[in-house]
Amino acid sequence: MNNDQKDKTEFEKLLEESDLDINQILRDKSGKAISNENKNYISVNVSHDDLYGENLNTEFSHRQNGIQNKIIHDLKSLKYKFRHSEILDLHGLTANEAEVELNSFIKENYHNSSKYLLIIHGKGSNNKDNQAPIKKLVEKFIINSVHILAANSANKNYGGFGATVLILKK
Repeated sequence: MNNDQKDKTEFEKLLEESDLDINQILRDKSGKAISNENKNYISVNVSHDDLYGENLNTEFSHRQNGIQNKIIHDLKSLKYKFRHSEILDLHGLTANEAEVELNSFIKENYHNSSKYLLIIHGKGSNNKDNQAPIKKLVEKFIINSVHILAANSANKNYGGFGATVLILKK
């Protein structure tokens, strides 16, 4: 055994033998900027078959497994000043256009480590046949996205049932 090995603690020896990157662990723990190179966005594609059913104009709420009910409650009463880049207005778009915009919007904000986003989709009240296909598309998109932790219909200050507030994974 040489002098270098004698001077090392047991922990240092174990750390050298492991494949852990201690510097990455310390960077993660510090909360400093995470490299966007390691953040892979997974696009979401949903079926458009059932978007044109009757508009029930009900509250939407979704959370991934493990997310506490308190998070949904906090979203319902959220008082947050959204930056322009954190708001997406889908009025006037077709379902196909809206899906492309949603993927682009979520991807950009995911890579920018945004936390809260606001998606304005409308209630469908001005749509003939009282349908809200974009609202239903947004709901299906959120349910199928691995990048969205929780979402809820916005409070009245942000558009009520015509908008959705969500929390992105970091």
